Amino acid sequence: MNLGSPTYISDRKSCKNQLNVGSGTLQTNFNLLRTDLSRRQETLSNSSSRASHSQGSQNAQAGSPAVSTEEKNFRMPDIYIILGIFILLMAVLTYIVPSGQYDRHVVETVHGVQNLVVANTYHAVEPHPAGWLEIITAIPYGFERAAGIVVLTFMVGACMGLIKRAGLIDLGVQRLSRAVGQSEFLVAPVLMLVLSLLAAFIGVPELSLAYLPVFLPLFYRLGYDGMTATAVALLSPCMGFTFGITIPGSVGMGQQIAQVTMFSGSGLRAVVLAVVILISIVYVMVYAARVKKDPQKSLTYDTDIEVKEKLAAEEGEKSGNRELVFTSRQTWAGISCLIMFPFAVYLILSMNLGFEAIGGLFLAIGIIAAIIAGKTAQEICDDINAGMRDLMVGALLCGVASAIAVVMDKGVITDTIVYWLEQLLATTPPALSAIAIFWEQAIFNALIPGATALTILTMPILSPLGSLLDVSQQAIVSANAWGGQLTDIFFPTSGFFVATLVIAKVEYTKWLRFYTPLMLVLGAVCCAALYLQQQFNLNF
Repeated sequence: MNLGSPTYISDRKSCKNQLNVGSGTLQTNFNLLRTDLSRRQETLSNSSSRASHSQGSQNAQAGSPAVSTEEKNFRMPDIYIILGIFILLMAVLTYIVPSGQYDRHVVETVHGVQNLVVANTYHAVEPHPAGWLEIITAIPYGFERAAGIVVLTFMVGACMGLIKRAGLIDLGVQRLSRAVGQSEFLVAPVLMLVLSLLAAFIGVPELSLAYLPVFLPLFYRLGYDGMTATAVALLSPCMGFTFGITIPGSVGMGQQIAQVTMFSGSGLRAVVLAVVILISIVYVMVYAARVKKDPQKSLTYDTDIEVKEKLAAEEGEKSGNRELVFTSRQTWAGISCLIMFPFAVYLILSMNLGFEAIGGLFLAIGIIAAIIAGKTAQEICDDINAGMRDLMVGALLCGVASAIAVVMDKGVITDTIVYWLEQLLATTPPALSAIAIFWEQAIFNALIPGATALTILTMPILSPLGSLLDVSQQAIVSANAWGGQLTDIFFPTSGFFVATLVIAKVEYTKWLRFYTPLMLVLGAVCCAALYLQQQFNLNF
């Protein structure tokens, strides 16, 4: 017997009792998935047949040819096409936008050696429009630029592949389902609160790639949809990261450039973080409750069927009257994961680890858990390969998205755009300067995704500009951190973001429909906080 796989027992009476109790549905929902899918497919098939017959009759009566549903419905282009358009657009801009640069100097910081911009040193340089060679090499150089996040994505895939195929995700979902009982509505809020607070200190929004494979089966079992799972996986780390207290790349680096005490002014950021988490939880739960009441109101109703079918297929030959039973080795493997993951978080925080080191930690956790669960060496290798294949497209998208910044840098137009923004901000009314910087960073994040890269490029300019406009340095730091990361999960130039959407099979346009209202509300919260911080110097 394979010790790394769950076994099953038949207990018809137990299952019947579970169905009669509210909490029991959580354990049997996945077993009833095939029946639910069959009903949905039958309904869809019947509806489609009726619609086709009706349409055919109408067309016959009118003497017009039939029009297929595919021809009527707009289909969002593949994310590769969208990113390709962005790359070509940047290439065109290198012929329109004048080339220019700021002087830079090397500075030793607590975050390592950094090449910082020198304010008021912008000057024009010889034009470097992107030719065919720059365009066709942009993606390979994009992979080089995004090597860290690409490696992290593959390592997360390997870790999740090992844990998933050892049965530990099913084990965790089962235990959590039993624990919440009839209080299943608490799962999403608790997860969002914990993961947001974790990200507020650790600052790794890319962990959404690790969360999603766990959340998808969990939220399907709870009666929610893929958008709910994706929202929890994306919003939790990203909101914590955006409004975090000790984020090295945005807050720490920004304060060091602005020459204020490291991680000072945390009181105001903590208050804003609490408000943001509360608003995000309420927003997600309102949507989730609507979907649970009427699944057809889900933004991912169609794609959920495909994902559920895949998850059901992974259950093998499991029938509706058999319950998952796990070995003692699997239980100990699950306990080891509960110990190893917090320890990994501690190492990330204490040692300020990069993407490569974090990826190594995830891989080690997966291998150790698989060994404890009873997996053989060959099975571990097979599971690593399978896990990496699951996230391969996501990893590739990270490199492709980085190609946009590569084209801008080779065309030497990045600094020019920064200079134009600097001139625009100089004309802003002083009372609204911090708010203007916030929205400027939010938009500019589309071109330079990544907290550290954006901070290094813009803060040396924004900091002295803030002094000229009589804006507090703390407000400048907050505007940079909040604005620069709020749109991380809005623009398709963010690699981990589009990778997460691809894994969940959530279309980009549908995510925009879900996230845009929330983003605008959170933007309004930021504007109010920045105004108070600038006018009354509120930093706590």
